[in-house]
Order: sequence, then structure tokens, then C-alpha cells
Amino acid sequence: MSSITIRGCCIGAGRPKVILPIVASTADGILSEAVRLAAQKADCIEWRADWFPGALDPAALGQVLSGLRAALEEKLLLVTFRTKAEGGEAALTPQQYASFCEAVCASGCADLLDIEFFPNREHLSALIEQAHRAGTAVVCSSHDFHKTPPRTEMVARLTAMQQVGADLPKLAVMPCSPSDVLELLAATAEMAERHPETPVITMSMGALGAVSRLCGEAFGSAMTFANPGQASAPGQVALDVVNEVLESLRLA
Repeated sequence: MSSITIRGCCIGAGRPKVILPIVASTADGILSEAVRLAAQKADCIEWRADWFPGALDPAALGQVLSGLRAALEEKLLLVTFRTKAEGGEAALTPQQYASFCEAVCASGCADLLDIEFFPNREHLSALIEQAHRAGTAVVCSSHDFHKTPPRTEMVARLTAMQQVGADLPKLAVMPCSPSDVLELLAATAEMAERHPETPVITMSMGALGAVSRLCGEAFGSAMTFANPGQASAPGQVALDVVNEVLESLRLA
């Protein structure tokens, strides 16, 4: 599996890099949480902008992004607007989504930008190119909160993201049985072994899938989300547990 290095953090090599989400709904709350999380043992902070009512106001958005960049110092900043179609808090028109992405890239504050795969298929290449021109890496994401697709479908989604230029394809699915978790892990391993052009991020959600968030180094998932006190998705494991298990499972 290949790797990418941002701010000295090598994603795709060694233990999975840990991401902590911020889901506060006010500017003060977001920045206060950023200060708290900056001191935690984690590699990246994700700001879930869909929780912030001012996310589409350029002035409010810029103020929060600048504050986050200052508070996080050299920790990576991933900016995500998770739409309702992908399990988030708000619905956006394609133009609103594109304008949000453009403003994030123009700010120069984000190291990584999450761009949703299915809702943006028509304009995905342009959105990714825009981010790359601004020096922002792209996490291209797909979520299924109801089921786990067949392994071939999961691999097809991830490879399609690679082909369109994503730096970090991401897939999150919901298991209905233990075998679904195994399917997700098998798809992850297949990506690492047969399609190593980029690192990938994968997870099986919910309590049943929690193990998938802890064994990425063995199967090929380059990053994992941990719960810093308030989860942003079902099944996120507490940060102290994540760090302890990741260290315990380090490959020689």
C-alpha cells in the first residue's frame, strides 16, 4: 500500500492514524473543542461542518477555519460537510456543496477535504482537481448505514475513487452479521494487495463492526476514527482504548 505524507504525518505506513471528530454547533464550541483535542494523542481532527449552522456563510466559515488552523497547530485538519444523503445533519444542493468545497480550499486552512462519492459523481473530478490545485488532499467517501454491499461492490467503489483522483478513498458500511464485518475486512485487504495505488480508509460501523476500527494495520485501513467524548458515527471506540489496542496490535 502506498502512503501520503502531510505535515510530517505519513498516512498509509505504520499504525493507522487516529482521527477525532468535532461535532459542536457553535463557533465558540468548535474552537473550544479544537483546543481540547489538540492536546490529545491523535493525528488528525475532523471538523464536521454540517453541525454548524453558519457553514454556508463565507465569513462565518472562514472565521472558524482560521481558528481551527491556529488551535490545531501541526495536527492535521480534515474538513467534512456530511450531507443528509450520506448520514449527515443537513441537505445541500450541488451548487451549495461545490461552493462550500471551494471556500474550504481557498482558505488554505484544511489539510484534507472530504468529498462525497455518490452525490457528486457528475462533478467529482472537478471538485478533486480544485482541491489539488489548492494543495488540499481529498478523502473521497461513501457510506451505507443500512447494509454491507458485496465485496466486489465495495472494491469497485474504492477503485473508482482512486481512478477519479482521490488521495484517500473511504468506505463505511453497516454490518448485519459477523460475516458482513469479514467482508469489509476482506475488501480492505484486497485493496491493499491488488490496488495499492493509494491508502484507503474503511470501517464496519456499529458495535458489531467496532473491531474493524482497531485492526487496520493488519488489513490495510490507513486511518481510524476514535470517540473523544461525542461520537460522529455509530461504533466509534473511545480514544484511550483505540490507542492502547493499536499499540498492542503493532506489526513487527
